Amino acid sequence: MLIGCAGPESRRIAAVTTLIIQPSVEQDSLSDDPFILVGRISVKTEQQKFSGGVRWRHSSQNDEVYLFSPLGQVIAEIYRDQAGVRLTTSEPATYQAQNVEYLTGQVLGWEFPLAGLQFWVRGKHFPMTVAEKDIRAGNRIIAIRQDGWNINYLDYYPVRATGVTLPRLLEFGRADVKIKLIVDQWQHEDK
Repeated sequence: MLIGCAGPESRRIAAVTTLIIQPSVEQDSLSDDPFILVGRISVKTEQQKFSGGVRWRHSSQNDEVYLFSPLGQVIAEIYRDQAGVRLTTSEPATYQAQNVEYLTGQVLGWEFPLAGLQFWVRGKHFPMTVAEKDIRAGNRIIAIRQDGWNINYLDYYPVRATGVTLPRLLEFGRADVKIKLIVDQWQHEDK
């Protein structure tokens, strides 16, 4: 009588390809593609933790980002246009600078990487600097490393009829900050 032994389970491990992409002198047309993103965000640094909601309206001319407490109160409003960046807190106090990363680092204690994030939230790399992309079969991006940031894509929405698939859950960070973003709603705006 033969008795079968269960051996190690065979699993197909999808191959991952890493691409190194050089900067492009042309601005990517994706930056002109307006959207509204609504979701949840959590931030962890050595000094602090923050979690709450986020609402972000992006266009080629400006960005308007609201950060909310878990109870829905506006904690900070970040507004970027061609004149620079303005951050208004709930105190209310208003601060200005030339870029979001510097301003949020000074006021909030952690950098919000808006220049790259407008691409990363759509599963793309920022075209103006070198990027490393890890791609799984089917051209699904699972990670991007760019400008000192590590972006990991943990979940995507189902593919749309247009063939576009958008990230639902991503984690991005570097040595001093870890950020998790869950996108609850995407809305494409007409130009």
